[in-house]
Amino acid sequence: MRIKLILLACALPGPLASVAPWIQDEDYLYVRGAYAIEQVEGLEAWRGDLFLDYGINERWGVTFKFERVEYDEAQDFNSSGWRAAVRRTLFRRAGFVSAVGIGASEGRAIGGQGGCDAFGVELRGSLGWSGVWRERNQFVTAEVAGRYHEACERQRLELSIGRQVSDHIWMINQVWAERGNAGAESVKFQSELLWRRGEFDLSAGYRQEQGRVFDENSLFLALAHRY
Repeated sequence: MRIKLILLACALPGPLASVAPWIQDEDYLYVRGAYAIEQVEGLEAWRGDLFLDYGINERWGVTFKFERVEYDEAQDFNSSGWRAAVRRTLFRRAGFVSAVGIGASEGRAIGGQGGCDAFGVELRGSLGWSGVWRERNQFVTAEVAGRYHEACERQRLELSIGRQVSDHIWMINQVWAERGNAGAESVKFQSELLWRRGEFDLSAGYRQEQGRVFDENSLFLALAHRY
């Protein structure tokens, strides 16, 4: 049975930023924990992850993520994984921001099978815009990423759009398209509602992956805090 494990991510502008081109303010730490219930090929699993994003200064930031996934009826697929990266802002102008990043990852919960669970290097480049349109705060991001292991490589395009629908609530939609060697091909869609109050973010969403040989569905909850 071929199981392909998925990545939880969230891309938000300005003070909500956790990934994509926005870097945390100097000496600020963004901590996000998430819990998901997944269904793949008739199997049910739970996934937990912890994400950290720290701003070194106005141009540099570092991130770290740890994930764990467990299947009640297929324990051979239980796995963990981690990812660490450093990012640098290239420019900020008129609401636009761009950044590049380099990192490392390891583990089946992050990369999947077929050699992608071995130690590998990841390269990223992203562009985003945030501002007011039709009297609402909004953002758009586009990011390209390449992940390279000894026996596996993956390329991915990520697109995100978010809109503030009330004083404390955002609606966020994302799509990922991934390709790679050994016939890897998948598209993922995610819709999320995020409630922001002070330094806390609480979000809930649904994600679906349509792969070449299977579909995967997931419901998740996440809580974040900015220190």
